[in-house]
Amino acid sequence: MSCRGAAAHFDVSPSSAIRFVQRHEEEGTVAVRQPPPRKRRLDPYGDDILRWIQETPDMTLEELSERLGELHGVRAPTSTIDDWFRAKKISWKKNRARQ
Repeated sequence: MSCRGAAAHFDVSPSSAIRFVQRHEEEGTVAVRQPPPRKRRLDPYGDDILRWIQETPDMTLEELSERLGELHGVRAPTSTIDDWFRAKKISWKKNRARQ
């Protein structure tokens, strides 16, 4: 089947069908490529953040935000810190007795 015929059959543009064929010939697959990992604003301070969490396990996001501002001059809202933890798949539970 021609690329244009396949494009019509699968309801994609002819240029997409041509790219799929070229990719299959070059890479042997047409599977979706994984995007490169995003660089996050807090990545340069990641080691410090993790060390602070180990030293003080019940530290809040607000306290982390304040410490980043004091020590590194970085304004990082709690939502940014939370997003960074989620992207790194880091979670920790606080001890209710300490609250």
